[in-house]
Amino acid sequence: LVDRAVAVRAGVAWNGKSTMALTPGHGPWFLIGSVVTDADLDPSSPMVRDCGTCVACIPACPTDAIIAPGVLDASRCLAAVLQRPGPIPDELRVAVGARIYGCDECLVACPPGDRALKAVSHRDSRLEPADVLGLADNELSVIAAHWYVPKRNMRFVRRNALVALGNVGDESHVGILAGHLGHPDSLLRSHAAWALGQVAVRHSYDETAPSVLRSALMSEESDIVRDDIAAALARQMNSQ
Repeated sequence: LVDRAVAVRAGVAWNGKSTMALTPGHGPWFLIGSVVTDADLDPSSPMVRDCGTCVACIPACPTDAIIAPGVLDASRCLAAVLQRPGPIPDELRVAVGARIYGCDECLVACPPGDRALKAVSHRDSRLEPADVLGLADNELSVIAAHWYVPKRNMRFVRRNALVALGNVGDESHVGILAGHLGHPDSLLRSHAAWALGQVAVRHSYDETAPSVLRSALMSEESDIVRDDIAAALARQMNSQ
């Protein structure tokens, strides 16, 4: 059931330019519940409201995934990308920033939701990528209990954390990334190589990350991972 479309047709909300359903007083910050019934109900009228000239959500998207008002390129939406299996596309990794799950930038920017945001107390619940990578899978499962993780396989949470650490980490995190560069899972080795390359670019005075990459290149058997290591080393060299 496409709940947003049903909510709009039922008069509960209107279609926002972010493709989120918006409701008065809460903007996009509400959950939609649906009941399927064969009861004979009187239909209500659709909501006579829209976003008007507001386009705040469109420039707020870090990957320009809202390609037109009400049109989303889901292949670029970070909330969707971080939930998918497989590798995170190279061109989107820097935009991931420190995120490990979710995005919500378009929701935060939505003015109709300002009152709802101000009404709740905020606490810093951000997960540090290095801390996440130091946890066992059973510990990660507790943190991700309410997340959508493909097949409940924590490799995808680790993949996300590797990209995040590549974006915000420094030379003190090389050991954590090097450990994942030797991981049995080639998906994680691949993302660890990218992350080490990013650290090497930002901290070009330190040779630890490039040294780890060069050493791994000598023993890596996966062609895909070898290519990722070579690309990471090339980025580091080009940054000098």
